[in-house]
Amino acid sequence: MNPGNKYRWSIVASIATFCILIIMITFSFRQQAPFDHKALLISLFMITLLLLAGLGFAIGILFHHYIRPMRKLAEETILITSVNPSHRIDIKGGKEVLHLVQIINEKADRFEELQENVWHKIQLAKAEAEEEKNILAAIVSELPEGILICNAEGQILLYNKQAKHYLEGDDEKASYDSGSESYLARAGAGNRFIGLGRSVFGVIDKNLIVHALDEIAYKLERKEANVTAHVIAVGGGSRLLRAEAVPILNHLGQLTGFVLIFQDIIKQIETDSRVSFLMQSLTRGVRTSVASIRTAIDAILEHPEMDPLQREGFKKIIRKEALASGAILDETALDYSCHIKARRPLVQMLGKDLLETIKRQAEDSLGINIKIVYSKDQGWIKVDCYSLLLAVLFVLNHLRDETRTDTFTCKLEREGKYANLDLIWQGKPLRIQTLREWEAEVVVGKEGIPSTLREVIEHHGAKMWPATLRQAAGDDVGIRPRSHENSIVKSGLRLFLPDVESPEPDSLRRITVLPQSRPEFYDFDLFNQPGLTPELDNRPLSDLTYTIFDTETTGLFPKVGDEIISIGAVRIVNGRLLREELFDQLVNPQRGYWQPSIEIHGIHPEMLEGQPTIDKVLPLFHRFAEDSILVAHNAAFDMNMLQMKEALTGVKFINPVLDTLLLSAVVHPAQDNHTLEAIAGRLGVSIVGRHTALGDALATAEIFLKLIPLLAKMGIRTFGEARLASQKTHYARFKY
Repeated sequence: MNPGNKYRWSIVASIATFCILIIMITFSFRQQAPFDHKALLISLFMITLLLLAGLGFAIGILFHHYIRPMRKLAEETILITSVNPSHRIDIKGGKEVLHLVQIINEKADRFEELQENVWHKIQLAKAEAEEEKNILAAIVSELPEGILICNAEGQILLYNKQAKHYLEGDDEKASYDSGSESYLARAGAGNRFIGLGRSVFGVIDKNLIVHALDEIAYKLERKEANVTAHVIAVGGGSRLLRAEAVPILNHLGQLTGFVLIFQDIIKQIETDSRVSFLMQSLTRGVRTSVASIRTAIDAILEHPEMDPLQREGFKKIIRKEALASGAILDETALDYSCHIKARRPLVQMLGKDLLETIKRQAEDSLGINIKIVYSKDQGWIKVDCYSLLLAVLFVLNHLRDETRTDTFTCKLEREGKYANLDLIWQGKPLRIQTLREWEAEVVVGKEGIPSTLREVIEHHGAKMWPATLRQAAGDDVGIRPRSHENSIVKSGLRLFLPDVESPEPDSLRRITVLPQSRPEFYDFDLFNQPGLTPELDNRPLSDLTYTIFDTETTGLFPKVGDEIISIGAVRIVNGRLLREELFDQLVNPQRGYWQPSIEIHGIHPEMLEGQPTIDKVLPLFHRFAEDSILVAHNAAFDMNMLQMKEALTGVKFINPVLDTLLLSAVVHPAQDNHTLEAIAGRLGVSIVGRHTALGDALATAEIFLKLIPLLAKMGIRTFGEARLASQKTHYARFKY
């Protein structure tokens, strides 16, 4: 029998029994004389209470074992068939419900298996197209030019990292405590941000783009062969960029978008100006000397009977001016080579690769034996491999002549902020005066551009010094034994190379994952932000741009002085999580904070020393989140923290807001737990870096993307529908 029908008939039977008992009692009392109405009413009242209690008990069992489990069963079945096929149902209920759960879980196993098979077939079908796409993406990403592709309205559809570097600002790895302001430095004075869906007019003057597009339209109208346009734009970090605009046309010849190709021309301009100045100086200097030489020769030729002393004087003039011309040519060539070499980049390479290259080249070209000693931590170095290799070979050749040995040990190891490249030999040490003489000599490269040893060293930001190394007997690795007993004194030459930047151990965040989430706060009105518009309410959730963010704080009570110490955010555009468009910034709260909060987020006070304060960070985050919907888990808490800083920073967030906690309550009203961990577990989302601002923001973003199709199954497809549904949840009515 159907469980619902069984309990329905039980209730009907209970009511029927109740009615029969009343009739029987009434009839019994009527047979007695005299008829006692009071006793009859009391009996009926007691029987009614007993029957109602039994009926309530039956209904409670029905609700607990069937009605409530069935609601959860429906919610979790939708999870399996939509966003998390790996989810399995584990609920308590009646025997029939448990049997149904078993059947659903078995079907879920089969469904997941079939889905994986289908997915693998789709992946195989897409493999060839994806390979070509990835090749194209890799090429575009690594192009030396900056590339931006925009639609006709100026929204960015694609960009490469060089464009981001050119337009946003200086090196993205700059840190605040090294004198730069991290995101502040990278975004530049104009708070520039490059991102999918953002407007190109936020980084390039709109008038320049319009001018270029007008020129392109004019050329298209005249059917010219070359329909590109060029403009000069100012990039981040005061760069001067040459931008080439290339149109994208549809099949009707109409403009549907454009490509912008950027080149940094400021260095080229500086180099060209310097080269022009060198050429002018060379011309003036050589012309004067040549004129003097010509005058002296003409005098000798015109006066063959000239006095021998006078003739000798003219010869000295010719020699002097010839030497002067040679010196001018040498100086100009050396100066010119410096500018050419300034264009030669330093690139990262493994230390062991450099050692093996030195060994191979020294043995092949010089006949010098090199023994490599591999240290435990050689790591990466940043060098111009070609010029550094020439310099090392140059030094080895001179060392062989100076020390009368052709066997050397070569070793590379890190020490502090330097990577030490050691050349070690058995014999007399090298004098510092000799090394300085070598540094003035020219290292000749295949391209014919002269470079002195000193110039090569300075180009790497390095230093070179002779050293006396004490090496333990029988030890091929250590050059600093614990004691001087049984040690061998060896001579050496050390090149100090700046190490590739890596995080200091003290700056690494120590994360402690705790099971508890912060309490919910709903004293911030999420549902009536000034940025709400009727047009926005009618747009589908999948078509909007979102900034998913999270804050870490000194405590949980902003109204009594707790401060933001970290903001992390990521963007979602058209249903795509853009993992490369991140905001991650520590904030100096200018106050101490309590130990329990450190145990949650792992941010120690010393990690915040030298970091920017909130009045610097918040305007930049406001720019990052511009024209997007803010999404957070327990959003009222984070919005409250931002609201408390409006007076100090002058920044007011009017963005519409969605809360994944409320949306989870909309999708799964039968669930009791809506913490970030609980929702992530239900939806199959892995949380990496829990209780870090960026880690929680990324997890929230993945949760939000999985909630959108679940909302759609409930008929909630637009932003307005999601907002109203959130407002009706019981969580939204709480005040703390």
